[in-house]
Amino acid sequence: MASDFSNNEINKPFDYSLRVSRKAKYAKLQIKPYGGLEVVIPLRFPKKAVPGLVNQHAEWILRQLQKQQERISEPVLPDEIYLAINDYRAEVVYGAQNRQDDSLSNRLLICDSGYQQSVNQLRKWMRQQAWELLPPMLERLSQETGLDYRKISIRSQKTRWGSCSSRGTISLNDQLLFVARDNAEYLMIHELCHTRHMNHSREFWQLVEYHCTDFRYHEAALNRAKAAIPEWILRDLYR
Repeated sequence: MASDFSNNEINKPFDYSLRVSRKAKYAKLQIKPYGGLEVVIPLRFPKKAVPGLVNQHAEWILRQLQKQQERISEPVLPDEIYLAINDYRAEVVYGAQNRQDDSLSNRLLICDSGYQQSVNQLRKWMRQQAWELLPPMLERLSQETGLDYRKISIRSQKTRWGSCSSRGTISLNDQLLFVARDNAEYLMIHELCHTRHMNHSREFWQLVEYHCTDFRYHEAALNRAKAAIPEWILRDLYR
């Protein structure tokens, strides 16, 4: 069957980001949401072989990038932000002289200085809300379960809702703000259980079930919850 692409299109070099992964067993190409082509290679994969790998799959790459471009809409700033974790709605007002949250009227005032600058201000406000809401929840659940942690970290992660290090640091995704409170609490219990079991062994899941009998429901809910993350956040994460 004849190709839909011209030789000029296929021979055109692609921009891509390169990521070396300790977990990767083989090289792979993936199209990141809003972020173009990413090449993931194992530690021992020769970097000089990457351009040849990209050229070898040029037709597939071009097809996927074109599909992505068709799906991506023009960036739009939100008029309202809804935080499901505490059922809070904030009206976003652009063009304000001062960057502050008008809590009396649930208004978030943004100094309008362009799309990316506005997003940066929105993300800063979002991080402040995360630090205000998430640590008290984690501390309460730690006391209720008797599962101690060393410290908390709040990050903007692309794939994980949270993680627990071997030193007892629990990292929470600031996007948990857009998750229902009971699901966010389950995620915290899940990570607290990792302070006892740094794996997903049978003993780990038994401990999870002891503290949250309907954990399977929350696992499924969290798997679906990424769909609730606003596009302006995803676009910024993957840019």
